[in-house]
Amino acid sequence: MDMAPVREAAAVHRRLAEAARRLPDGGRRAAVLLVDTCEHVAGAVADGLEDLLRQRTGLRVVATSRVPPGGGAGGGGGAGGAGAPSPGAAGGPRRRPGPGPWAAGPRGATLRLAPLAPADCAALLESLAPADALADAADREALHAVCALLEGLPLAARIAAAHLARLRPDRLLERFSRPGGCLDLAVEEPRWPARQRSLRASLRWTHRLLTPPEQLLWARCSVFPGTFRLPDATEVCADERLPADALPALFRALLRHGVLAVRDGSAGAAAEAGAAHPPVRMARPVRAYGMEQLVRLGEEAAFQRRCLDWTMGG
Repeated sequence: MDMAPVREAAAVHRRLAEAARRLPDGGRRAAVLLVDTCEHVAGAVADGLEDLLRQRTGLRVVATSRVPPGGGAGGGGGAGGAGAPSPGAAGGPRRRPGPGPWAAGPRGATLRLAPLAPADCAALLESLAPADALADAADREALHAVCALLEGLPLAARIAAAHLARLRPDRLLERFSRPGGCLDLAVEEPRWPARQRSLRASLRWTHRLLTPPEQLLWARCSVFPGTFRLPDATEVCADERLPADALPALFRALLRHGVLAVRDGSAGAAAEAGAAHPPVRMARPVRAYGMEQLVRLGEEAAFQRRCLDWTMGG
């Protein structure tokens, strides 16, 4: 069941109830419900599934979300973008991740999908490539270089693999090497949701879930070519439009949405980013999308200069 078209909490509960009625009841095999793309209505989905699991003790649920389930889509605990309801939109107080169907333990667990390791990304592309796509060592070397540019993003790897049927690895590498080239490479696969047929479409979906200040911070942080920390982002990105005291909450929101990634890959470290200031970075496609937004805003030159001043000042 795809939650992408749903915007209101009441509609979330109706869709969950309808899906539950279609599931087999009883028998020796447990029924499994797959709920996809929950991030923009995460609070309502968490509440609805908690009620559903109380009613159907044999039910098993797999839910996907770009933010922690029950945490909502907005920055700083606020409402999400694109008309998404806040975590409390289903009624009652805002929920926080904790006991319930999302908690680790016998009832369930929240699993974070980390970027693929370089070797795993290369193995995935090799397994999906046509038999004649990797004719020699040069082809495999180019394929590994493509994986390095994709930085382990699973969707990016899947899109790249789809193009190996018509592009040699060196041509694919050429496409991905161009600024923003990885964003527009798309697959014509009608079975895939439109938002997953290109990295641009996927990142646009994430961008629309953010509040305007979060979107602005994403754009401005794209000037950092490598790792940086919250104090660095404050020095380079803060101004009257993004006050320094607002940046910690905005920074945490970008971490929740995967726009920023903690270098050690620790979800726990990401949760504590506002206090510990761990080094973070943007994956190359994410940075390319943010830079496009910065150019559209007319701020590229100004914030490139600010980043250069930060770099030179140590």
